[in-house]
Amino acid sequence: MLRRSVLYLFRDTATSAERARLQRSLAFLGLECATVSSSDYGDDIAGGSRRLLEVPPWKRTPRFHARGEGPPSNYDLALHLGFADAAALAAYEGHPVRQEVARLAASVTVAEVTARVDWLDRRESAYPRGAFRHTALHVWRDEADEGRRARALEAVRSLAGLPGVAALSLGESASGRAGDFDWILGLELRDESAARALLASEPYAAALAAVAEATKDEWTARLTHLVRGS
Repeated sequence: MLRRSVLYLFRDTATSAERARLQRSLAFLGLECATVSSSDYGDDIAGGSRRLLEVPPWKRTPRFHARGEGPPSNYDLALHLGFADAAALAAYEGHPVRQEVARLAASVTVAEVTARVDWLDRRESAYPRGAFRHTALHVWRDEADEGRRARALEAVRSLAGLPGVAALSLGESASGRAGDFDWILGLELRDESAARALLASEPYAAALAAVAEATKDEWTARLTHLVRGS
């Protein structure tokens, strides 16, 4: 299954009504675009970029100086779409509803930090409605050799054995676009309590530390949400 995963970060100026409008719009993509095989979306259970709003812009560490700090916050809103093949994805790209939603997203999100990756998923089935989905998109450091990358991937694979984790997916970018992230981690979690327990656990923190050694951690895009699609 070819999938597209996109994580959005709202602008500081986005109102509650504008945020809700974009989220409702994402729900229609799977209904209106015939070549979309599966559609899933949702907002971050940890508050997304709310932490950023509590810090004035002039007091925030610029991302290019923030490698030791990691990402400034979670992202706000996720969209995951499934396609049978590249032709189906191309048809979606040209669909007027997709283009309308893209214009709406550009008006209320920080377009230059939107995280996106097209990737191949060995899992054919969609995430079940009512489960929780944790997503993290990463960019490799230029100086990270194969050994460091392998250790990072092994660290996240170990999360599959933790209580409450129903499934794990890993995928590399299949697009070749320079602006896309390099790889994605996806975790299916049975319920909200399992999701929150994982995010607060020592094994999860250890996996993040291993990944940070091989990636541009300040650019990591992560989010955990209730599965609303199908």
